[in-house]
Amino acid sequence: MTARERAVAHVTELVRAAPALDDAVVTALVDDLRAIATPLALAIARIAELVGEQLVDAGIALPALAMACDTLARSTDPTALAAAQDAVETLQPMPDRDLIPAATLSRGPRSRT
Repeated sequence: MTARERAVAHVTELVRAAPALDDAVVTALVDDLRAIATPLALAIARIAELVGEQLVDAGIALPALAMACDTLARSTDPTALAAAQDAVETLQPMPDRDLIPAATLSRGPRSRT
C-alpha cells in the first residue's frame, strides 16, 4: 500500500470513528502526508494536526480532509490538486483580531456629483 493509499485509509478511519479521535491514527495520517511532501499533502497534514490538537473542529474538517486525501490519491490534474489545497487551507484558523464597532465608523463628507 502506498503512502497516498494509507492516507486515504487513515482519514477514512477517522471519519468513521468521529467524533472520537484516535491520536495514533492522526499521527499516522500526518506522517504519511509528510512523506508524500506535496503542497496538498502538507496542507492536509497541518490541518490534521490542528484537528488532533482540537484547534479545528473535526466535524467540519474531516469531510474536507477526506475529499482532499482522495484527490491526492487519485488525481494528477494540477487544477484539481490546487482546488483541493485551497479548500483545505480555508480550514486554517484565523488569528484573533480586534473588531471595530460599527458605531465608531463615520463616512465623512459626501461629494455631490
